[in-house]
Amino acid sequence: MQTITKRPQPDIRAIARLIPPDGNLVQGQNEVALHPSLVQALNEVVSSGLNHYSFFEGVDELRRAVAEKLRLYNGVSVDPERRPLELIMTPGATGGLVTLAHALLRGASAVVFEPYYPYHKKTLETCDARIDVVKLRGDNLTLDIDELRRVCRAGQLRVEHPLKAIIVCSPANPTGRVFSRDELIAIVECAEEFNLLLISDEVYEHFTLSAEDHVTTASLPGAFERTITVGSFSKSWAVSGWRLGYAYGPGHLIGKLAPLGNVYYVCTPTPLQHALSRVLLAYPGYYDQLREDFARKRGVLCGALERSGFSVYPSRSSFYAWARIPQRFGDASELNEFLIREVGVAGVPGSAFMDEPEQDIYMRLCFAREDKMLEAAAARIEAALG
Repeated sequence: MQTITKRPQPDIRAIARLIPPDGNLVQGQNEVALHPSLVQALNEVVSSGLNHYSFFEGVDELRRAVAEKLRLYNGVSVDPERRPLELIMTPGATGGLVTLAHALLRGASAVVFEPYYPYHKKTLETCDARIDVVKLRGDNLTLDIDELRRVCRAGQLRVEHPLKAIIVCSPANPTGRVFSRDELIAIVECAEEFNLLLISDEVYEHFTLSAEDHVTTASLPGAFERTITVGSFSKSWAVSGWRLGYAYGPGHLIGKLAPLGNVYYVCTPTPLQHALSRVLLAYPGYYDQLREDFARKRGVLCGALERSGFSVYPSRSSFYAWARIPQRFGDASELNEFLIREVGVAGVPGSAFMDEPEQDIYMRLCFAREDKMLEAAAARIEAALG
């Protein structure tokens, strides 16, 4: 009897170590220059001595600014003064995800939509939890709500790792897939039907083609009381190394995160919180300009990919390109190795974001880079494949 060996998922960080910085379309981080006002604010904060512990939930100035940001841009009202807590600052969105997983999902399971963000799976595994996969089908990444219901029904009937949550990531890492309002309403209704927690990862909320493309899950009818939303400034303010994120939701959920979070990370970096609080609301057109800049970057990379034989998924977001590889290549990992070897550029094979793909024929490439670097990397891809 022939034994079929499961193919290991590619390691994103390991791939990034194989290439020079000017060919790194691998890591999902925004590498554009910091806003000058943020640099100035950090210098002022550090010089003034605000370099010590802050309370677990975050500094008041930033929590108030984030609450106002949620009101203005997300249509959600949270009270930064209310107890139990409705809003906490976390060390990146990952800090919020780890804390809520250990507080609320230990020994349980959560639905993810495949292709999925690997850290969602890895985070659950740290607390003896698991994922239940609902696949987005075909080149158009079609969502089948009936399949979601079937997975939820089966998960709730399990004795081991019973289903407790649905994780929604929109815009999605890795595909850039943006769930429509109708799709999100259907997901919320499914959570209500099976009494599930909703975890909404909205890290890429400001990287849509238009502001209207992003729908905040917690703003939908019936959603807020069962939803924890995690967000981050790593992408939107190009500070992935600062580890500034947040989580918000009803007090009966967010309040349960404090005991564990206080042990896991004590506080989110104090001076960095203060610096961001001084600029977060200072530029009303900031996110409009961000969308315009990244739409241009998207055009640079996607144009080069299409001219090289890729078929790019037409997402409504602008951070990642999700693309079917040229037909003359049968395997994304082999193509990625070819690009590394020939021109020192790499993305991530799509199998890094799937449990058991039938074929490894997709790639994710991140174009959140300075224009000069992105244009050169795109030209090298064309040169290698043209």
